[in-house]
Amino acid sequence: MEEILYRNTKIPIKTIPKGTLLFRIVEKPEDDFRGVKLEDGTRCIIPNYNVFFHPNPFIGNISIDSHLQVTQQTMYVYKLKKDVKVISLISPSKYSRRTRNTKRNFIKKCSNVPKGCMPRPLAEYDPCLSDTIIKKYPDVVGIISISLEDNKRAKKRVTQKLKKYFKETTDARGFSGVPEIMLHPLTVRPSSNVIVHDKDVLENNYEQVTKFSRFDIRRGQKFMDKHATFNPDTFFYTYTA
Repeated sequence: MEEILYRNTKIPIKTIPKGTLLFRIVEKPEDDFRGVKLEDGTRCIIPNYNVFFHPNPFIGNISIDSHLQVTQQTMYVYKLKKDVKVISLISPSKYSRRTRNTKRNFIKKCSNVPKGCMPRPLAEYDPCLSDTIIKKYPDVVGIISISLEDNKRAKKRVTQKLKKYFKETTDARGFSGVPEIMLHPLTVRPSSNVIVHDKDVLENNYEQVTKFSRFDIRRGQKFMDKHATFNPDTFFYTYTA
């Protein structure tokens, strides 16, 4: 596995291959590609702009449904346009999402990083990268990790029919679960705020494949059975046309 250096510490890097499927429930998909819309009509993308994806269309419905708004009813299916490098917080990495609570480390609580041009502060429970990592390794565009609380809820509620799509791994905490990937929208992570205008052309890490109602479980199953091949190295699925 590839590694990068941070203060003489080796951090494992996992390459997620082109064609990997990414599932996300979102109201405004354009935000995933071009950033959050501001009052003046421009959009904001900060260095720690994180878009969270699941490896199947079911775990989000089960684990975060209580946090979703009435307007968030659509499951968007994306796929990677290119290979991407992400920091690995799953086994055999000695790091996990808990590492964000450690001082002077390569990840930190997102509430501890500048919100920049974003209209509101970032969440305390999400992991963000240090300025040093961002500036030194702009090609590292994300993190793969296990969300403890999301997986606890999912394990209590997943049905037998859907269980086959829930491919688990472990992390340094000894916790097992389905990992998620957080990605920056841009192929090269910027080290400063990016203000996006309507005519700006951006190079994104992913593209949309399809969409369907998040409540249409049968449609999700059909899509997975026809178009998804499991990759045991990433614990995500590869798109097959």
